[in-house]
Amino acid sequence: MTVLSHTHPLVRQLENDLLPLFRAALPPLAAAAPRVLASVFAFSSGTASAFQDYHFGISCLLEDVPEDAPEEVALLVSVTGLDASARLSAKIVWGQPSSLVETQAELPAADLPALHAALPGLLARLQQAASRGRPGIEQAHEKVPRNNNLRFP
Repeated sequence: MTVLSHTHPLVRQLENDLLPLFRAALPPLAAAAPRVLASVFAFSSGTASAFQDYHFGISCLLEDVPEDAPEEVALLVSVTGLDASARLSAKIVWGQPSSLVETQAELPAADLPALHAALPGLLARLQQAASRGRPGIEQAHEKVPRNNNLRFP
């Protein structure tokens, strides 16, 4: 690949859409889960190139967790395959040792409207998970329904 993927229009669009939204979600998250340290992140990864995939999200670090429990839960939005056919994914995932995917959105290919429709539900689920402070076994692997009535800010 001759052009760096970070110039990829989808990455720029996600950066412009997601990072302000995620930053705006931090105060309500802090109010709902005051013992959680939440931050916004963005990074690239890849096997063929460091800019093959991009990841955006909110990380919530939990206080006073047992040694065998995850101390992080995150909303993770990823765009993968920028060197071929881009795909989007969005999920709530717990850190080590569980790496449990608590909730994920069904997103066909690089469908930004589907991502935008799923984000309010994912942000609400992140807030619930951070407030709960542990994986919700009964909610693990639950799909977030698309809500076409919700509008992305």
